[in-house]
Amino acid sequence: MRAVLLSALFASVAAFAPPTALVPRVVDAPLTKALVLRGGGVISKETFATTLVVSNGLFGLQFLLIPKFFISQFFEKELDAFHLFFARFIGVLILGQCALLKVCPSETTFLPALITQIAVGIMGPLKAHLTLDPKMPIHLFPVITVFACAGLGLLAFEVARLAGRLCVTRAEVLSQAQ
Repeated sequence: MRAVLLSALFASVAAFAPPTALVPRVVDAPLTKALVLRGGGVISKETFATTLVVSNGLFGLQFLLIPKFFISQFFEKELDAFHLFFARFIGVLILGQCALLKVCPSETTFLPALITQIAVGIMGPLKAHLTLDPKMPIHLFPVITVFACAGLGLLAFEVARLAGRLCVTRAEVLSQAQ
């Protein structure tokens, strides 16, 4: 029984380990030394993750702890029990994402966090701004904040990838393995 449990433990650890050895990192020659030191982006992926943790964490805390005040700050609506439930639920989800961004390596979380931030910006503050008649100008704050964080993520995106190097070819992997 102990052997089966140890085998399952080792298999699960191997399954969740990032495949860093299989996919080498490609850095093109024209990058400046500063960009190479930062991992290819204008800002580091760690800076992007920390910015998201702080910015989204503050929104998540407000959704969880003071949802009535938070919603009334941006909209002329009364919060019923249904919306209060969803506001607190969303607060937990936001804080959970912040915790993952804090404890997981930024190389692993960067792309999902960037895509999520852009999607949240479109489906959250921007859609609310265009369709729900929020209080102005205070509602511009979440719109600007979410898209500013997404912009930081784009600055952290590797310059090599922006140049069209989204994947490494099989020949490059084989040549680097030798």
